[in-house]
Amino acid sequence: MEEIILSPPQDKKRKVIKRMVIGFFSLIMLLVLLFMSVTIIYPVILRSIHRIDTPNGIDSMEVVEIGGIQQALYFRGQNVENPVILVLHGGFGMPDMAMLHNYQFELEDYFTLVRWDQRNAGRTFFLNNPKEVLETLTFERAVNDAYEVTQYIRERLNADQIIVLAHSAGSTLATALVQQYPQYFSAYIPVGQVVNRSENEQLGFEALLETARAGGSRRSITAVEELGPPPLGQDFGEGWWNYIREIQTLMARYGYSTSPSLLAWLTMTSPYYTLREKMYFITVDVSHYHFPLHYHLFREDFDIRNFGTDFQIPVFFITGELDRVTSYQLARGFYEEISAPYKAFFSIPNAGHMPMHENTVEYIRVLIEEIRPLIEAR
Repeated sequence: MEEIILSPPQDKKRKVIKRMVIGFFSLIMLLVLLFMSVTIIYPVILRSIHRIDTPNGIDSMEVVEIGGIQQALYFRGQNVENPVILVLHGGFGMPDMAMLHNYQFELEDYFTLVRWDQRNAGRTFFLNNPKEVLETLTFERAVNDAYEVTQYIRERLNADQIIVLAHSAGSTLATALVQQYPQYFSAYIPVGQVVNRSENEQLGFEALLETARAGGSRRSITAVEELGPPPLGQDFGEGWWNYIREIQTLMARYGYSTSPSLLAWLTMTSPYYTLREKMYFITVDVSHYHFPLHYHLFREDFDIRNFGTDFQIPVFFITGELDRVTSYQLARGFYEEISAPYKAFFSIPNAGHMPMHENTVEYIRVLIEEIRPLIEAR
């Protein structure tokens, strides 16, 4: 009869611990490989596929002195003789240079696009002392920066006039800019035009509550009701900013804006930011470093109409039909009020506050097939 020898209990315990340790380190290695793939390998592939390879093209990341500090500009296009677009990002403090690979490449056959990370934002944030820059941050200074950037682009690309395309809060800078210096611009394209921020927040809350109630989910209704209407009339401070973050998070759930997870993915896979620059979106208190600009928009006397409703250049609105972050209703009303040599309003279906990410195909089509011919015809 064969003798059966049982392993001591301690041997079994050691084997279990050994397997757990091996499993733990295997998981760590897998996560490291995944992280490297997302942040290093995939971006390299993207950049290789979408390189500018035409004789008259441009692909230039530049650091320029603007308004007494170093600021980051990025030029991309297959032909520098194409119409030039200066993109003013929103936020304030939320640049989209890192995310351009989600929708810009096709546009580069028809336009030369210039991305600018504004004062204390994105790549520009790391080029200066942010605390010192914060002391200089006023709405007027931001508009002057935009003016200086415009002049640099005109000289750099030998362009008499350029197009300014502005998203969300960037549309406030752009409106002031083109109203003060229309001679330098061939068109203004607001995407999610800001009109009156206080009215905007009230309308956004009402739309959110109506949508939650229509959906019938008691949990969703409770979440919106507990948030409550915007604290209008109160001093704009940390409480206000917390409210804005919470309500915009809820809005993303209903398709009023792009989900934060998609924006995070686009940022981490970007070929155009270093890992340190990508961490700006995770580690920097954006509200703090742009507080003066947010405060300016929430002042009781701020209204985009104060810059005038008579434009001397063509104006082409692009607005997501579901946008309640910057009210579709207010943007449409402002469009009806303005006069311009030519104007048009393009509604992007199945899109909210960021139509470039939410309905990319239609967004690109409008710029290439609708707006570009109108600008070139004038």
